Amino acid sequence: MKKTTRTSTDTYHRITNLVIELLEKGQVVWQKGWNEFGLPKNIITARSYQGFNAFFLNFATIYYQYRTPYFITYKQAMLAGGTIRRGEKGYPVIWWATVENDNSEENKKVYRVPKCHTVFNIDQTHGIDFPKVETAFRSHAQKINACDAIINKMPHPPEIRHGGDKAFYHRTGDYIMLPAVERFHSDHAYYKTKFHELAHSTGHATRLNRKELVESDGYGNELYSKEELTAELTAAYLCAVAGIEQHTIINSTAYIQGWLKVLKEDKRLILKASAQAQATANYIMNNKEVDNEQPSETITTQ
Repeated sequence: MKKTTRTSTDTYHRITNLVIELLEKGQVVWQKGWNEFGLPKNIITARSYQGFNAFFLNFATIYYQYRTPYFITYKQAMLAGGTIRRGEKGYPVIWWATVENDNSEENKKVYRVPKCHTVFNIDQTHGIDFPKVETAFRSHAQKINACDAIINKMPHPPEIRHGGDKAFYHRTGDYIMLPAVERFHSDHAYYKTKFHELAHSTGHATRLNRKELVESDGYGNELYSKEELTAELTAAYLCAVAGIEQHTIINSTAYIQGWLKVLKEDKRLILKASAQAQATANYIMNNKEVDNEQPSETITTQ
């Protein structure tokens, strides 16, 4: 398993170093607004990207001002009769390969390890006649209805209470406390916060039983930081699905420095948290779809 482990480590470091580089420039990958066309997707297969891929390709779309969040591989561009424009640089996309160890049949284990391939935005291509796409306009009421529809799909949801001036998930009582809706500066801010706390609640032992929540001792420790990143990513993803804006974006120096410290100490954190966030979002939306952009329970972590 040495070769596989080395490949996995290289992938973790490559992606994390990229996120760190952007953080050092004041760019928070998971807090970019979402494109009006929705989630990033592969233009050929029409599949939306998942986990870290969704956040990173959305960031690239907004940062480089591409017209749409639609991407394609070099091979797909060639098969479509076109090519990638000279000098264009692609973006790494994670996929999880299935491998087996070299032990006997009795002790054989199957692992999912991260690997990368490269994709390009369709604005970086030449000679391909892509289908015309239009933005999916949604009124304010439609967006709020979409938020409620997501929340109503959640199986075995926690109790949601309103009162006070703080938002939190109470782990032992298994309930969410939110300030009254009118205390938020917008409906979007209310639902973004609600998504965040619902994300925490999925870690409860009766749901996804996430170690980062179940074993956390509270604010400031390592598990807490990991759980917070999972909740942030989940909320951002659900905001994109519902089509609402993230008004509670924080990019203060202290915030960025905090994440820089955590990510430098754990090169696996961003990919693990992204995968957990996707699983969390899928749980809330009652979506059982699984694909090779997400790791299974048996994932190499060394």
